Amino acid sequence: MTALSNTPDDQPFDLTWLLSRASQRMRGELDAVAREHGLAGLRDWVVLTALTAVEGRTQLQLGKELGVDKTTLTSLLDRLESEGLVVRRFSPSDRRARIPEVTDAGRGIQAKVVQSRDEAEARLLAGFSERERELLRALLSRLADETEGAAGPCLGEQ
Repeated sequence: MTALSNTPDDQPFDLTWLLSRASQRMRGELDAVAREHGLAGLRDWVVLTALTAVEGRTQLQLGKELGVDKTTLTSLLDRLESEGLVVRRFSPSDRRARIPEVTDAGRGIQAKVVQSRDEAEARLLAGFSERERELLRALLSRLADETEGAAGPCLGEQ
């Protein structure tokens, strides 16, 4: 059996390959969902979601948490700001630092993408039983647990 062999008679064996393919499939679906709502893609939605979840982080902190370099994040935030989805304010404690915040329009789009994301996930997981979906989420959550030192970019390079 070769490293990438995966015939119907074979058992799935290469976890890295399987996770990569599953991620590509999910990312492709969610990228399309984000575009349907006027975003440039999944990365925009992830940034809006991160900003909605935890307020008050500097751009530098946000970039580190998402695994996005400063230049890429600045460009992404420039675009989201020009579309009225985020604003950036100076930090009261450090005038060199900028704090991005989601606008009401940004929150609206983020919420719409969440609903569409749930629908896309349901389509992708339609062949799974409820128990299998719960188990998949539980196992992936354990595998992705960043408290165990596995922190890294959640967005990947696109």
